Amino acid sequence: IIMLIYQHETTHREKNGEEFFSRRELEKGIIKGKIDAAKNDAVGKDFWRNNEHFADLFNAVLFGGEQIIKPENLEEMDTDVSGVIMADDYKLSLGRFRDVVKKNFDGIELVVLGLELQEHIHYGMPLRTMIYDSLGYLKEFEGVRKWNKQNGVKAVNADEFLSGIKKDDRFHPIINIILYYGEKEWDGPTSLQDMMVDIPEHFSQLFADYHINLVQMLDSGKLLFHNNDVRMLFDVVSNIYRNNIDYIYSKYDGTRVDKDLLWMIGKITENKDMIELSEIKEGESVDMCDAWKKFYEKARQEGFKTGNEDGIRSATIDSIIFMIRYGIPKKDLLTKFTEEEYNEALSKMKTM
Repeated sequence: IIMLIYQHETTHREKNGEEFFSRRELEKGIIKGKIDAAKNDAVGKDFWRNNEHFADLFNAVLFGGEQIIKPENLEEMDTDVSGVIMADDYKLSLGRFRDVVKKNFDGIELVVLGLELQEHIHYGMPLRTMIYDSLGYLKEFEGVRKWNKQNGVKAVNADEFLSGIKKDDRFHPIINIILYYGEKEWDGPTSLQDMMVDIPEHFSQLFADYHINLVQMLDSGKLLFHNNDVRMLFDVVSNIYRNNIDYIYSKYDGTRVDKDLLWMIGKITENKDMIELSEIKEGESVDMCDAWKKFYEKARQEGFKTGNEDGIRSATIDSIIFMIRYGIPKKDLLTKFTEEEYNEALSKMKTM
């Protein structure tokens, strides 16, 4: 089976109620100023383009860790799922670019797997995802119609002629995962029904629901990963969010990690020191906990900006308080400060 992707016009014109938008406009998400398709929340797409990472995430979320999706069976796809929605004499072009899309080959057939990276809770996520899935199916439908026409495939009856496709033409299923990496627990809908008013009992079972496959970084302990990078990403980010810095130190101190992984952890958690530490020459690995050590050493140095003894003492105590609140464990603080200074900081915190 040949999968053809329909590409609509890339010029912009308005005529007889028709609207088309250029690729540049679609990429910017500018569609009558109302549809924002910009992906400001996309972090580390290159990490997930790696087949090992991509397969491990999908296997953990969809199959409980069972190795159903094989990295060698994955192939990159175009992330553009832009399309046209038609209603009477009106056409609306929608611009949308998936974060990562791959084809998974199973024998001679394929399944389309899509990954969406989401920084913030979106209370319309099921509807939004359903629309984009529909655009994906629409593009393949239009592609098959176009292929049939160009290759002289004849309709055998009026139904096939009006449809533009053959009775036995088939399409490829699209399966998505929404990876939410925000610090708050997801409290948004995970199905279309979650967005509806109360449906009367007689109609509830007739309603065509739509569910999304949502996974959170905070779900780390519930997922079975086999890839070390993916496991570490979820584990470290979720424990940073929970301020379990002692746990990170005890488990990962001295662990060498790829700088791209450290960069993504720093980017997600907004830790500038991790990002800076990751910006070393290509190919080197780094000690993840060096970033935390660097952080509180910097905070300590900032504490000595005043010149008199009282000012230095006050700055030291304030630095300790700052680092305690950031989650630096006591045992590491006592390598830089005295027990007396640490206890004074605790006492001052109680009065704040």
